[in-house]
Amino acid sequence: MSGGASCSDWNKGGSLSVREVAELLEQETLQLLKKECGGLQTLLKNNHQVFRVEGGRVYIRDWRDRKSTRTQTQRTAIAPGALKTRLCWFDTHHPQGCPLLVQHCAFAHGQDDLRPSTRPLKKIKNFVFDVSLENLI
Repeated sequence: MSGGASCSDWNKGGSLSVREVAELLEQETLQLLKKECGGLQTLLKNNHQVFRVEGGRVYIRDWRDRKSTRTQTQRTAIAPGALKTRLCWFDTHHPQGCPLLVQHCAFAHGQDDLRPSTRPLKKIKNFVFDVSLENLI
């Protein structure tokens, strides 16, 4: 999708408790998460561009909603060299794509929109986490 699904009909889904999310995963996966990145809650918080954890509940982040972006206003502005350097998770994985128009999303909508990063590389462990949205939507 190229983003910008009709703002009023984009399905941001409901929420699950962190415990309910954990119960959806196999014990082996939870152990691997603990070993690789500190556990499920750490993974969710590290993927704050996709998930919002509030009051022990996990939500899909809706970037149109001020509540979802509240913490972003407390952070420093995104460096111009960091814009569009990673693919938009919503554009790739959400059934309705990204709720933002391409020009308003900080992430690339497709390979043609992707730019090389000008930021120095960090040493991070990449844990592939592919969540099924059907449990939240």
